[in-house]
Amino acid sequence: MRVAGGEWEDVDETVRIVRLPCHFGGARRYFICPGVVNGIACGRRVTKLYGSGRYFLCRHCYRLAYQSQREQPPERALRRANNIRMRLGGDPGMLWPFPGKPKGMHWRTFKRLSRQVRRAERLAEEQFAMQLDRLKARVGRRNRGKGLWT
Repeated sequence: MRVAGGEWEDVDETVRIVRLPCHFGGARRYFICPGVVNGIACGRRVTKLYGSGRYFLCRHCYRLAYQSQREQPPERALRRANNIRMRLGGDPGMLWPFPGKPKGMHWRTFKRLSRQVRRAERLAEEQFAMQLDRLKARVGRRNRGKGLWT
């Protein structure tokens, strides 16, 4: 491995694997994270280890966040609405017409999903409008008397 384009180094790391039985038969294998955070061994049982640095560690040790955890409320609402639109067989985006009820889906389910999309898109529009108002106010304060957005 190499850090930040430096020289390649050999890294010898031992990662324990445990095998736990599943409730309905079979077994599942997990890695035991070998990381140390603030002097305390992590020891989490995880399905994935990440190679973001010198060693293979869990998300917690590398302080990795999921993409959805970094999203602002309007982005999260639009992603949720787009996922439902695609689930119904439509295209993502508020500019496209809302898809019809897929064959085999109950009307009650379709109506519930439609309400969720409308609610999420309305929330996103409100949030974007608030952000635009804040931006206009900020630009207006900077450009007071210059004729921009006045």
